[in-house]
Amino acid sequence: MQADVIVIGGGIAGASAAYFLSGLSSVALIEREEHFGYHSSGRTAAQFTVGISAGTMRRLAQASRAFLETPPPGFAETPILTPRGCLTVGRADQEQVLVRLHDNLTSVGARSQPVDRAAALALFPALVADHVDAGIHEPDAMDIDVNTLLQGYLRGAKARGARLIAGAGVTAIERRNGQWVVSFGDKAQEVQTLRAPLLLNAAGAWVDQVTALAGLAPLGIVPYRRTAFTFAAPTGLDTTGWPHVGNVDYQWYVKPETGCLMGSLADAVATEPGDVHPDDLDVAQAIYNIEQDTAFRIGRPLSRWAGLRSFAADKNPVAGTRPDAEGFFWLAGQGGCGILTSPAMGQAIAAIMFGRDLPEALQGLGVSAADLSPLRPTLRPSG
Repeated sequence: MQADVIVIGGGIAGASAAYFLSGLSSVALIEREEHFGYHSSGRTAAQFTVGISAGTMRRLAQASRAFLETPPPGFAETPILTPRGCLTVGRADQEQVLVRLHDNLTSVGARSQPVDRAAALALFPALVADHVDAGIHEPDAMDIDVNTLLQGYLRGAKARGARLIAGAGVTAIERRNGQWVVSFGDKAQEVQTLRAPLLLNAAGAWVDQVTALAGLAPLGIVPYRRTAFTFAAPTGLDTTGWPHVGNVDYQWYVKPETGCLMGSLADAVATEPGDVHPDDLDVAQAIYNIEQDTAFRIGRPLSRWAGLRSFAADKNPVAGTRPDAEGFFWLAGQGGCGILTSPAMGQAIAAIMFGRDLPEALQGLGVSAADLSPLRPTLRPSG
């Protein structure tokens, strides 16, 4: 099978890349699991926010807002974003951290509302008053309908002629006569091959494993596990309109969901890529932390899960190639922001792979191809 571009990895990164690339070329998107978006893309807090510390990631988020708010005609039958808001609270001795969050938000043109204790409690009444002195409210933070977004990318890519292949683990990657040859299959399948002059590695936590299959030095992307759970809202309490809330030192966060609330320790535990599972101690610690700072008494969680967040050394994403990797590109290191930055990241890698200028929305926010390059000085060499 021949294509112009092979994309390895059918999470939100690979799906968005396939969507934007398929407008320029013939694309084959290949995913090891039986379903697209199985791993990190399906295990997320599903929050759109630009309150992100890493500068390039923050600008990518803001550049993605317009697409998510108003997707192209026919992309989605229902809204991708719904209002939620995000409240970050802290003590008086954490004022400078809150100021930094405020500055980060306003640096990309996002609204930021400093709030005092009374305003914070009005937004999220379950907070313990004595543990909150001030906060930052991001009123334009949103909930993301991840499945609607993912299916929009996949459906759009397919409509543009992309071939979508699930349940196909990659077994070998070789460069032959100016083409990347990707072999895939499993014990129950005859091995098949795809050929293309360009290959995009969007394999998430597995990005360095795929890189190694191609005989190239890794980027040094590190997967981190994050554990989350849901719990029942107190009887008679309507939390529907409450914002996502967390404390400024990332000891916990809580987000209202339909009929319940989601909680997390906001943990980041380095781990090997795989089908990760929730850690009981992390769940217990999260429950303890949440109960210290809120009136919630959680008891037994309704459900629990874990997902992977993959980071480059400088916490900003990677989109580009290296001189030692002719025709081989990376889309990696989204650090838990892959869904909310997927429009900008997909457009960026499509432009980079075909030698075009980055979209004006990215350039206007000061993002360059050099900021995304795997050769940027802030990335440690690997391999």
